[in-house]
Amino acid sequence: MIKILFSIIIVAVLLFPLSLFPHGVDFVLINGGTGVEARYDSGDPISHADVTVYSPENSDEPFQIGVTDRNGRFFFFPDADGKWKVIVNDGTGHGGTFYVTVRDSVSVQDELNVKPAGRKIKILSGIMVIFGLTGILFFALARRERKRSTDAHS
Repeated sequence: MIKILFSIIIVAVLLFPLSLFPHGVDFVLINGGTGVEARYDSGDPISHADVTVYSPENSDEPFQIGVTDRNGRFFFFPDADGKWKVIVNDGTGHGGTFYVTVRDSVSVQDELNVKPAGRKIKILSGIMVIFGLTGILFFALARRERKRSTDAHS
């Protein structure tokens, strides 16, 4: 039993640092976004429709290609002022072309209060796991030794 537990601790100590190397994820709020919402005449959103956005500086090459969300919304981040062409096509012959005039960048507030756990938290967690497993190992060894000493005195 002790050998198995000791082997598990050794494997955990050797493999745990590998989990510290993957990239973390961070969220950044980007100012200057423009959103459009596509709806049918009935008021229902045009969900998952193809969207193509053309810059006022280059109307031949798409600036961005994407898909509306389930609420018919699509967001893009213009990099120049002017009249942007947006084409929406739901694939069944419905959709249209409209224009968005961009004058100044749009400013939004940063409401990203929750930040993901960083590398320091992962390292601290790893150290805590190692100490915890070591504590369990020493507890098992002490219990085994105590049982041996009580059996020897009986």
